[in-house]
Order: sequence, then structure tokens, then C-alpha cells
Amino acid sequence: MNLLSKLVLTVFAGLALYGCAGEPIRFYLLTAESGAEAVAPLPAGSVVGLGPIRLPAYLDRPQLVVEVGPHEYQLEENQRWAERLDDNITRELMQSLAHRLGVAQVLRFPWPQRQSVDYQVSADLLALHQTAAGVSRMAVQWQFKKAEQAWQGRRFECEEPAGGDAESIVAAQSRCLSRFAAEIAHALAQAR
Repeated sequence: MNLLSKLVLTVFAGLALYGCAGEPIRFYLLTAESGAEAVAPLPAGSVVGLGPIRLPAYLDRPQLVVEVGPHEYQLEENQRWAERLDDNITRELMQSLAHRLGVAQVLRFPWPQRQSVDYQVSADLLALHQTAAGVSRMAVQWQFKKAEQAWQGRRFECEEPAGGDAESIVAAQSRCLSRFAAEIAHALAQAR
């Protein structure tokens, strides 16, 4: 083995050891508590369709996003979502809405063409990040309709104080997601 090959091998071995000794990657999931605040159930046999749930490009990635200035964001390389963020949000909303509305069927978009839904909810997530001021922020433009009625548009905004660590950030964002689920449930219950 010549000197150059030994040098390259040493550098790669050093980089591998540095990578192993660095901060471990941690994975997080959002939760949306069903809570004791179940609203009036929808009529028996009602089917709720959820989706699509769309994310902006800056959130469509595995890393948590933190604002460091008015126009600057940082990706937390070692703090990651355990699954796609849109899948996590959709699953948690499905579980929370089923409990809050007392329905057996909450379907994820796209559902089969022959499946009819009594209520449909779709959402565009506009923001979900930690601000430079230490507040977790969630903003959603969402809409729903009952059967074939016209869409009703809504806007949801939530800010929750959080510490500087990823666990606190995700916990604050989960509280916002729970509040969003409660708002959807109340809107659908009133529309029945």
C-alpha cells in the first residue's frame, strides 16, 4: 500500500470515528391528544374524509426547522421527524377526530372512488416551526364541506411557548396540533 492510499484510509477512518462520536440523531413524533373534550357526536354511520394535508417545501424534510432570524431558518440536523411530517399530522388528526366526533370511520385521502364521505377536511400547513423568540408557531389554512355543500374556509393559528430543546419544541407543536383537532371537531359538529 503506498503512502497516498494509507493517508486516504486514515482520513476516512478518522471521519468515521468523528461521525460515531458526534451527537446522536434523535427522532420525534407529534401527538394530538383526544382529550376529555369530546364534542357532540356526528350522526351514526357518518364518514369523515381527511386530506389532502399539504406542507410547504421548507417543512417537507426530515429535520426540525428553527427560525434564527426574521428571514433565516436553520435545520436541526440531529433532531428529526421519525416519519414524514404530513403522514404524522394526518394520522394524529384521524385518531383525534374519531374520538372527538364519535365516528368509526375517518378516511385518509385519497379514499376509494366509490366511497362517499359525509364530511371532508383538507388543509394547507403554512407554518410549523420554533421562532427566534422561543415560541412554537403553527398556522394552517383549512377548509371543510358537508356532503356536496360548498367549502367553508378557515384559518387556524397557534403559538405555544417552548424551551430551546427539541423535546420542548415538539411538545409545544403537539399542543398546537391538539388545539387544531379540537377546532376541526367543533366546526364539523356545528355543521351537522
